[in-house]
Amino acid sequence: MVPRRPCPNSGGSVTPSGVFVIGAGGHGKVVVSTLQERGVEVLGVFDDDAAKWGGRLLGVPVLGGLDLAPEYADRGRFILAIGNNDHRARLAERFARFDWATAVHPAAYVHPSARLRAGVVVFAGAVVQPETVVGAHSIVNTGTTVDHDCEVGSYVHLAPGVHLAGGVAVGSRAMLGVGASVIPGVRIGEGAIVGAGSVVLRDVSPGETVVGMPAKPLQKE
Repeated sequence: MVPRRPCPNSGGSVTPSGVFVIGAGGHGKVVVSTLQERGVEVLGVFDDDAAKWGGRLLGVPVLGGLDLAPEYADRGRFILAIGNNDHRARLAERFARFDWATAVHPAAYVHPSARLRAGVVVFAGAVVQPETVVGAHSIVNTGTTVDHDCEVGSYVHLAPGVHLAGGVAVGSRAMLGVGASVIPGVRIGEGAIVGAGSVVLRDVSPGETVVGMPAKPLQKE
């Protein structure tokens, strides 16, 4: 069992009880390592890739496919380690009765007034400033900053190095690519996609894809 460490700036996020992880891919590795760094015992991993069954992810056993997960529902909490927003949403609905944990890396900072909903992950180097709300099962990836009074919906993925200025609103299932930046007060619509490295200076409509500096709608061929 991994030694437990003090948990500053946790935002009241994760309990010291054991956690099962759903997803044994690359994102799963980061979730497992975040929990381990937090001092949380990772009890096992579930993944539908049969080639991974019986193996280990950072020393944690891959117990089997997702159909097996409900049999463990009374043995610990769960967390989704799936990068795709829609897939993550479907699994949260499928396993709605699970007790969902959140995870904040000890090298991240979450202001005490910020609120992280169930299933949120905040990776190393990330910052979540005062009065911000991050919706259920959203990802605040490595080195991302979310400034004051932001509203991040459910199943959002803020990729590594994203920067949201104060008062930004991000709709559910939106995806912001690596290194994207958003100026104060902008609204990113539900299901919108912001390309890697883009700088967003205006509102983005639901379902719209924008790229560039400044970000503009992606032209379809």
